[in-house]
Amino acid sequence: MLFLTVMRKVQVLVESVAFKGYGVARIHGKVIFIPYTVTGDRAWVEVVEDKKDYSTGRVVEIVEPSSNRVAPPCPYFGRCGGCQWQHIDYPVQVELKKEILVETLKRLGRLKEVPSVKALPSPKPYDYRIRIQLKVRGKTMGYYREGSHQIVDIDHCPISQPLVSRIIRRLRGEFAIFQLMKEIEINVSPEEGKGIVLFHPHSYDRRMEPFAKRLLQSEPIFRGIAVAGKRKLTLFGDPLEFTIPSYQDRSLQLRISPGSFSQVNPEQNQALIQIVLQFSETNKEDIVLDLYAGVGNLTLPLAMGAKEVLGIEENRIAVDDAQFNAERNGIQNCQFIRGRVEHALSNWEREIPRLIVLDPPRAGGKTILDQVVRLRPGKIIYVSCEPTTFARDLRLFSERGYSLQRLSLIDMFPQTYHMEVVGLLKPNERVQGI
Repeated sequence: MLFLTVMRKVQVLVESVAFKGYGVARIHGKVIFIPYTVTGDRAWVEVVEDKKDYSTGRVVEIVEPSSNRVAPPCPYFGRCGGCQWQHIDYPVQVELKKEILVETLKRLGRLKEVPSVKALPSPKPYDYRIRIQLKVRGKTMGYYREGSHQIVDIDHCPISQPLVSRIIRRLRGEFAIFQLMKEIEINVSPEEGKGIVLFHPHSYDRRMEPFAKRLLQSEPIFRGIAVAGKRKLTLFGDPLEFTIPSYQDRSLQLRISPGSFSQVNPEQNQALIQIVLQFSETNKEDIVLDLYAGVGNLTLPLAMGAKEVLGIEENRIAVDDAQFNAERNGIQNCQFIRGRVEHALSNWEREIPRLIVLDPPRAGGKTILDQVVRLRPGKIIYVSCEPTTFARDLRLFSERGYSLQRLSLIDMFPQTYHMEVVGLLKPNERVQGI
C-alpha cells in the first residue's frame, strides 16, 4: 500500500480486460485497472487511485503495443466517454465480451457451468447508431467526458449513422437555440434518409415554435421535431417511422415516437429478434407474455408464430405506438397492457403463459422475479443489456428452480464494453425431458 502511494509511475504488462473495458495488470500481486489498454500492452502507467483491494491507473506511455491494438479513427476518443474500445481490433472486442460475460456469470451468477456462448458480431463496427443523446451547455454540444459532467464538444460521431453526424453539424449553426437547451436527442431512419430531433429545453420558450417550423421547411433531412415539456411533447412535422424486417422475411412497419425506446443498432436488432424467436420455438397453441414490451419490437414478431401474445409496458407513448403498430401490420393476436410490470403480474388472472420474455432496464428483473416464477412458465427468455444484473438474476432464478440452457451475446454496441445478452431458462424438473 505504501509502495503504490509513493511510487506514482510504474511499468506493467496488461494481462486481461475486465468489465467496463479496463485493462488488468498487477503490481506486486495487487490488481490495477487501466482504461484504454488491452491484453498484451506493456505500458508505463501512473497510479491515480489506490484502494485496499485494487488500484486504478492512467496510461503515460505505451512501451510495447499489443498485437490486438489498432489506431482509433475518432479524434475525440480518450476524452469523450462514449467509447472505451476504439483502440482494440474489432474481432478481438467480440472475444473479450464473451470472456467477460462468462467470467461475470461464474463470479456473480455462481454458475458452475456456462452454456456455450453464441456471439454475433455487428455487421458495422462503425456507423451503426441511429439514435444518440447529446448534452448541451451554452455553445458546447457533445458527450460527457468519462467519469465527469464536463462536456466534450463534437461535430460528428463515427459510431453513429452518417445521417446523425449531418444533423449534428446542421444544428451547430443554431447557437441562439443552444442557449435554451440542456439535452438534444437525434433519431434517424437510414431507409428514409431523414431524422427526428427531440429538444429538452430548460423551460419552454416561445422562440421554439418558429425555429422548429423554419428548420422543417428549410431542411428536408428533418422528418420531425419534438420539444419536451413538463407534461407533454410538442410535435412539429411527422413522427419517425422505420422498417424492421422480421425473422420470417416479413417486414414490420414500426412507429417509434419521441419518448419511446428503440434499439440503437438496427442490424443487430434483427439479430436480437432472430435469437428470441429461435429460443422461443412457439407454435399456434402458445400463450406468450412479453414484459417491458416497448413499441412491440419483440411482441409483434412473437405474435406471428404464437396463439396470443400479451405485452406489458408502463410508458404511455410506447403503448400507443405498440397498439398502432399491431393494427398497422394486421396482427390481431396480441394485446398491450399499460402499467408497471410488478402491478400487472401481482393481479394476474389471465391464462398462464407457456413462455415469458423479459427485457428489463439495466437494474434487472429482481423486483418481478418471484412473480414470474409464480406463473411457472415452461420457458423464460431473458434479454439484458447489463451482464452484472443478468448474472445476479440468473442466480436468483436458479434458487427458484430455473436454470440457464442457452446463451447468446449480440454485439449491439461496438467500440464500447456494453453488450446485449439473451438467455433461455427452463424449470429444472423439465430439463431432462425437453
